[in-house]
Amino acid sequence: MADRDRQYVESLARGLSILESLSRSQKPLGNGDLAKMTGLAASTISRLTHTLTVLGYIRLNRAYRGYELTPKNLTLGYPVLAEMRLLEQARPHLERLSHATGETTALAVRDKLHIIFVAVIEGENLVAVRLATGGRLRIPVSAAGAALVAALPEDERRMLLARVRADMTRNGQDAKSFLDTVAACRRDGAAVVRNKWRTGIGGISVPVLHNGEYAALTIPVATGSVSEETMRTTLADALKEVAGILGPVLPPPEAP
Repeated sequence: MADRDRQYVESLARGLSILESLSRSQKPLGNGDLAKMTGLAASTISRLTHTLTVLGYIRLNRAYRGYELTPKNLTLGYPVLAEMRLLEQARPHLERLSHATGETTALAVRDKLHIIFVAVIEGENLVAVRLATGGRLRIPVSAAGAALVAALPEDERRMLLARVRADMTRNGQDAKSFLDTVAACRRDGAAVVRNKWRTGIGGISVPVLHNGEYAALTIPVATGSVSEETMRTTLADALKEVAGILGPVLPPPEAP
């Protein structure tokens, strides 16, 4: 990138890659872990983690012998969330939906080839799937990812699908089932996936467009407790009702 763009600051990009790697991990990471994830030299990683520690963005967890993010990172992310008007509008509906179904509900947005949960309401059911605000998933393994792809205008959708297919190829995955999920979402208004992210976990998602912001309303479920039929009917219909209030993206399916 630096060879092609003289304005590109390689050292800044490397530092941000450390923060991104830590944000995707569910446990502290050592310098060796970070080197594997970023492809950077161990000496470079050591300098970057030292600098980020001095600045207060990461800290060493001595119990795990690895680095983790600090609350200081919230000073970067909170202003973004505060400006998301859709988040404020969606939260009471997510709370109502979670209370009615007992399931976890969430609002997700796209970040390149990932989706990020910007709001999460934990379900009361014992088997409700637990998500974390700020958590990330790759687009092809999530219902929200399929819904957000389906919501895009045709030209943008084709370009993004090309990138997703390339990403899936690199990860040794077949793109056909994901493409079928996107097509079904455009046809039926909801994306349904089962056992793509983890065995035993699925999700239903419906896209919305509110004041120019694309997002996805989603309900993750334990597939051993919630049938695919329930996902496609009861839960999908509940999400579509909320989407209709906030601003649906996809037109309702045509009557047969």
